[in-house]
Amino acid sequence: MLVFKWFHGGDIVGLKVGQLVSSKMGRDCQNKYLVLTLLDDGFVLIANGKQRKVLNPKRKNSKHLVAHLQVATHIAEAVVRGEKVTNQQLRASIEALSELSDQGREEGSSSNG
Repeated sequence: MLVFKWFHGGDIVGLKVGQLVSSKMGRDCQNKYLVLTLLDDGFVLIANGKQRKVLNPKRKNSKHLVAHLQVATHIAEAVVRGEKVTNQQLRASIEALSELSDQGREEGSSSNG
């Protein structure tokens, strides 16, 4: 699997094709996307199947993204094989991965002060 790494505050952070990310800068702040392509200049191409379609992905500085642990492996494999990925597939994957991300956050938090 393709991995892009950059240094941020002394830590090495990696992004993968198919990984769920959220924007933390710009007018698309907090929108969720999947990584479609890793560019060698610290940028990635991302899409969500709504505002940013597969045929017109957004070029985004990887420093302006929050990487989530979830990866849509079927999307990543299709992209690596050069197969067609649809906007509907992206939307469904983002929705499913977001639910997993939200469940993990709820299970990890405690209200017992």
